[in-house]
Amino acid sequence: MGADAVPLPKSLTAGVPGVMSDRPADGDFDEAPAHRVIITHEFAIGTTEVTVAQYQQFDPQYQPNPAYAPYVSGVSWNQAQAFCDWLSKKEGKPYRLPTEVEWEYAARAGTAAPFPSGDVQPKPEEANSWGVRNMNTGVAEWVQDWYGPYHPGPQVDPVGPDAGYARVVRGGGLDSRGNKLGETLSALSPYFARSANRASMAPVFIPRGGGNIGFRVVQAAPLASKPLPEHIFIFQTAVKQSVDDLQDGPDPAKPYFHTHVLFPDLQGRSMPDVGWSLGLARGLGVQYHNSAVQELPNGDMLAAYYNAPVDEDDPDQTILIMRRRRGSEDWDMPEPWPYFADAANAAPVIWNDRGRIWFFWGQPHLIGAYPFAYTTSQDNGVNWSPIQFPNLVGPVGKYVSQAINSVVRAPDGTIYIPTDSTGKGAMSAIWATHDDGKTWYDTGGRTAGRHTTLALSNDGNLLGFGGKNSDIDGRMPLAVSTDGGKVYFVVKTPFDPLESGERPSVIRLASGKLFFVADYNPNRSKHVHTDGAYVALSSDDGKTWLMKRLPEVLTVGYVTATQGKNGIIHIVTSKNHPNYEIELNEAWISDAAADATATTRAMTVDNVAHHEERYPDDTPRAVWSEGRANNGEMLLEGSETFYYPNGRVQWSSNYHLGRKTGVEVLLRENGTKKWEKSYGPSDTWTWSEFDESGHQTAQSKWTGKTLVDVKFY
Repeated sequence: MGADAVPLPKSLTAGVPGVMSDRPADGDFDEAPAHRVIITHEFAIGTTEVTVAQYQQFDPQYQPNPAYAPYVSGVSWNQAQAFCDWLSKKEGKPYRLPTEVEWEYAARAGTAAPFPSGDVQPKPEEANSWGVRNMNTGVAEWVQDWYGPYHPGPQVDPVGPDAGYARVVRGGGLDSRGNKLGETLSALSPYFARSANRASMAPVFIPRGGGNIGFRVVQAAPLASKPLPEHIFIFQTAVKQSVDDLQDGPDPAKPYFHTHVLFPDLQGRSMPDVGWSLGLARGLGVQYHNSAVQELPNGDMLAAYYNAPVDEDDPDQTILIMRRRRGSEDWDMPEPWPYFADAANAAPVIWNDRGRIWFFWGQPHLIGAYPFAYTTSQDNGVNWSPIQFPNLVGPVGKYVSQAINSVVRAPDGTIYIPTDSTGKGAMSAIWATHDDGKTWYDTGGRTAGRHTTLALSNDGNLLGFGGKNSDIDGRMPLAVSTDGGKVYFVVKTPFDPLESGERPSVIRLASGKLFFVADYNPNRSKHVHTDGAYVALSSDDGKTWLMKRLPEVLTVGYVTATQGKNGIIHIVTSKNHPNYEIELNEAWISDAAADATATTRAMTVDNVAHHEERYPDDTPRAVWSEGRANNGEMLLEGSETFYYPNGRVQWSSNYHLGRKTGVEVLLRENGTKKWEKSYGPSDTWTWSEFDESGHQTAQSKWTGKTLVDVKFY
């Protein structure tokens, strides 16, 4: 089961839409490791997908998509599951969706090639040697399992993880590179119809305007195997829930400027061949773009970008996410999340709504895409609600499923979020909800630029700042709506217009001022951004601005800004080398002489306090220490340890002035070591990775976020 044992032929990987160069030679990252599976039970599987005629006996209101006739398509996993329950009662026999291993076993029909017919995709309705049809053509198919990484080693009757946010889809990709009805990625590229290929989607997804996911059934005994535990990501691990003293920070009257490097730099080494093997998350790419950032209720920072193998819009493009924990100078390594496999995820947006964290993102090429998908968290990003799509009411205009970096709540409680739109000229759509997400509607109007960033005026009007590919007399436009987004009037701003790879960000500060950040672009450059970037403050709703250049930054690209409880403004850049989280305050912007060295460096720390959090049974969950540095920062100082509920150590590290020192270790719940990091002088450190049996698999040496050397065992 999984990635085929030999490199795929060039006929499946070269010159095909959506198949980029920097993939593993034998398939996608989520198809590995290939592993031996034993199926101990018999099962009967449908020779074809469920047909429209069969499904309409269950749901007479179902309207078929003629592109996939005679088979049902465009139904959710929940609907497919309900059909199986109905059919079981109707016939008095146990029906269900196939497990992922049952589906692949039937699709391969005893073969180990990309298709049961070899290296060439079979024709529609062509049966494999076991008499099963259309598993590598036609509609993609829901299966039983939650989507998650494969577990290494041999398995018996696997049923996948016990929970998740997406269900596995087999037999085809989910997005399209064409606009013709039925012109799906699996038709354009057989790569995504291979027997080993995996896609995934939220179980509630019912595509708008028709989709390409159907299903087939198996008749077999109910599943008896114990599922594997759900995969938990690092950003969900060892998270404190304390919210004390978040207002503490640098003196707001003194200029403050500080940067953190965000991403690992492999110095040109292959991410699949080197990065994933040394310990970086499988699926992490090298193309990071379209940023999001937010301070969480516990003071941690959460950032997200889109993440592609090489190029934007690859079907394997994911969202990546990472956390910088309060008091730490270092960002955790990024991980792909959330991820609809083979659906080209893009455009993350994170919003702190009075302690409730919303996470939005889109799928610009997904067949039947909504304006966005979203999930929420009430515990600082540890647990997330089931993924939802907006319940749209009223007329809906044209849109692109690509959320933009701003969400605002109006005085009357209405939430607004912009997405890209299509039409004559550059524009963005604004979506709104009056009932905290139960229903959403298209506000009707369109702004005056792509990637419009949104703020509220002091009197509650919508302020849509430019975006890209639009201008008024060579200046960035501002679209203003006094009626909740139905109609806009447009004026020009003092800012340069933006082009490809650029997007502004605007937020309302606690002081009441508007804060703005974007790139200089006096020459209207479309691809090479070397003119630098700036920040700006306005005390009069954008009529006048105080502007200041950001030092040592060539571009902020698709930038996003937010403000923490302590007044510090956080900016995350995109397309700069390296990409930074920039921290600054209003005093730094107002002081013309302040530069990148304006901040007093943290040299000492005082008033060190010890803290702990405990499980409900009063056993320790986390213990740590922090203190105030001489420049006002609250930084971790001393040891920090997190514990599993069974009392074993989960994660331990040591800090001095917010930087890790000595040895840091992450352990599995059974006590085995997952990785160990040893910190030396001058920002050098060594990362050792271990498998579940305790054997070391890799050792890499780093300076900051830059890889220096790596050795595999």
